[in-house]
Amino acid sequence: MLVLNLLEQIYFFNIGPANRDDTYFEWRNETFNKPTLFEIKFARRAPIKDLFFCISKVDEKIVYYHHCETDIVFSIGSRPEVQSQLLEALIEYLIENFFYTFDKSLLQTCYGDQCDIFSSFQEIVENAFINYEKLNLIKIVLVTCKGCKKTIPVVIKKTLVEKSQKSNTPLVYSHSGHAVLIYIDKQFQIRGDEIVGVSY
Repeated sequence: MLVLNLLEQIYFFNIGPANRDDTYFEWRNETFNKPTLFEIKFARRAPIKDLFFCISKVDEKIVYYHHCETDIVFSIGSRPEVQSQLLEALIEYLIENFFYTFDKSLLQTCYGDQCDIFSSFQEIVENAFINYEKLNLIKIVLVTCKGCKKTIPVVIKKTLVEKSQKSNTPLVYSHSGHAVLIYIDKQFQIRGDEIVGVSY
């Protein structure tokens, strides 16, 4: 349905303190040569904590999350075709593994541009990118858009539905210059969809 090579399609994954420029950990795609300084600085100033943000550019998509408890921002950049729900699911997984692997007290002892204390996290990150399907973080559903009449595979982050208070969770999927609103039940079945207007 979706063929993704995330080791190629993800450009970077960065962990660092909010409103500061130093970095605890960064993984970069070897073929991605674009500087990420501006994107990281922007993400580190996320206005709201514990909420996912997404920036879509012509050649790049960036998803970031400001972790409330530790005041750390986790950000990931990819090719535009990688759906943000997958990037969010990866961030959630990597946040959980980061704090399972490293004691939060280490954040107080890490200074400078790149901190070697967290370098072993690279293996966990790369394994997550390679084995994302086996991690059971997402579901993929097929939606036939009433606007363009195309059948589209849509990625749904499992926690979006599992943590929802609603019996049918809404999700907007933007594609080809328009958007479709879908409703997903607790068994990840589509229970309705409609074309919706989007204002950017």
